[in-house]
Amino acid sequence: MIRTPITNFLDELEVPYRIKRHSKPVFTSEDAARERGVNLSQIVKTMLLINQDGAVLVAVLPAHKKLDLKKLKKLTGSKELRFMDKELIEKKTHLIVGAVAPVGKLFMGIPMFADPSIFDEEFLDISSGDPTAGLELHRDVLRELLRGATFVEIAKGD
Repeated sequence: MIRTPITNFLDELEVPYRIKRHSKPVFTSEDAARERGVNLSQIVKTMLLINQDGAVLVAVLPAHKKLDLKKLKKLTGSKELRFMDKELIEKKTHLIVGAVAPVGKLFMGIPMFADPSIFDEEFLDISSGDPTAGLELHRDVLRELLRGATFVEIAKGD
């Protein structure tokens, strides 16, 4: 059994999930999909970005798609928007890059934008917060956990 702030958060809410252990630590969506035996479209990636004023925002999309940064800039009214680097993520959030999930107390109050296509698959995999395991959730459970997010098309590609 793994214990992380994410699993603790889900347990507090009595949310059903399944732990999927990896044979080795993984830090990319492609490796996570391979280790868990799922399609890349079932992996939910969570990206942390920062704007010109230093404000953080979160983008959530399926791993087989890319973030449309131009569209997100327009939606947020940001002149500049860039991905947070590893050091900044670890310093500001205490999270491990490659093991960030779109749920938990950490993201409360931070603007989150989620592409609705994350719900195209019935079962979805998010990070556990530990690179040695992922978590599988039903899409309805994830939808409920993300109810404070803005659902808007921010992904490109297929």
